[in-house]
Amino acid sequence: MTFVTKPLPPEQSLEILRSCPLFKAAKEDDLAVLLKTCSYREFAAETLISREGEEVKVCPLIITGQIDVLRHTWSGEEKVFGMFTPGDLVAIAAVFMPHNRFPMSLRAHTGGSALMLEKQAILSLCHACPAIMVQLLSKFSLQLYENINHIDWLTSSTAEQRLAAYLLDLKRRQQSDDIMLPLSRGQLATKLGIRYETLSRLLSGWRHKALIDIDKDRIHIIDISYLTALAIPAQRPF
Repeated sequence: MTFVTKPLPPEQSLEILRSCPLFKAAKEDDLAVLLKTCSYREFAAETLISREGEEVKVCPLIITGQIDVLRHTWSGEEKVFGMFTPGDLVAIAAVFMPHNRFPMSLRAHTGGSALMLEKQAILSLCHACPAIMVQLLSKFSLQLYENINHIDWLTSSTAEQRLAAYLLDLKRRQQSDDIMLPLSRGQLATKLGIRYETLSRLLSGWRHKALIDIDKDRIHIIDISYLTALAIPAQRPF
């Protein structure tokens, strides 16, 4: 059994909705449209929640665990575009796409649970609560800006610079010099737009120079100044 779907008491569902930043400012009466049709789902690790190209009917609001958004390249490599954690509403942009299809697959990275919000209920809430639409437009605009910066960085940087910037971003998000890689080596190479062999060579070279230490999926940054100097071109003033 890969997942279990069942209803939750309205008060518990409301508490989960309030955990999502998008819904914090909404009135309880406005959220009633979501409460009428939402359901609770538990899923096992590696469960395929939605497949690329499937019709959009629901969006998961994560309660526990992690959901990855991914695609497979023409050569069969797996490319992870996003990793979502508790409080995140996954694939919300797909609700507004005219083709009404998931542009990427949703897969559980770990076991967990989510509140499944129906598409039509989300659209009804947006009509009833303009403040939520303003938040969504702000979110989508920021994502577009980040994607433009990412494409620019990919096309104007070296493999070494991209790897340094990625590790420093993990350090910032995990708030530690001991960082855990959330992706496999193959997935990371695809994300950075480099060959697997190139990634392995860079990590081995940095380890040999005592710039980093590696223990399976854990990387300890020893010489942060070296990586920072490499990643400087990725930094923007705003």
